[in-house]
Amino acid sequence: MGRSKPAKPVKQQPEEPVPGEPVQVKNLYEAGALKQALDDAAREVVLDAGYDEDIVISNIKIGLGIAAIGSALISQFGPGKFPGNWWMVFTCVVAYLILTLLMNLYSWKVEGEAFLVTRPFRGSKGLRVSSRMARYSDEYVLAMADRADPTREVTRSVRIPDFFHADGYLAEAAWREVVEKLLGEAGQLQAKKND
Repeated sequence: MGRSKPAKPVKQQPEEPVPGEPVQVKNLYEAGALKQALDDAAREVVLDAGYDEDIVISNIKIGLGIAAIGSALISQFGPGKFPGNWWMVFTCVVAYLILTLLMNLYSWKVEGEAFLVTRPFRGSKGLRVSSRMARYSDEYVLAMADRADPTREVTRSVRIPDFFHADGYLAEAAWREVVEKLLGEAGQLQAKKND
């Protein structure tokens, strides 16, 4: 009776990185993790420069998502049985499709490929910060564009191996310097536009 084998120990979940600790990527051959580490560090530099993330965008997407889910729940658990309430189910399904489409269109139009959209700051309309990295490439492109006019952007192309040590740690000071220079160029571009 009882267990003949001892219970296996439960694996501990990896801890979230603590702010201030160096960023380390476990697998230097995983392009997605490298890009994510550089994106997160760039986000931190932009926010440290005084810009604030525009959370209204997220709130609108959450609101549209909740409305779409509510419509799906009403169609599933609404009053009546199916053959008798098919108009209500049909209306809820159409509402779900329209709300989901609106949420995706809004995200595409406002955010695009950006991982950070900021609120207006120091007379500018705000920034849209995005990055690109081709598959099987070590070239990373960081772009900062004017939020109101995304065609006005400044970019910087860097090689990823220049910012990661052999043990996977990010050279944060070097990366911060690159992002701050690009941020300065973006500020100059926005100042020229306002003149």
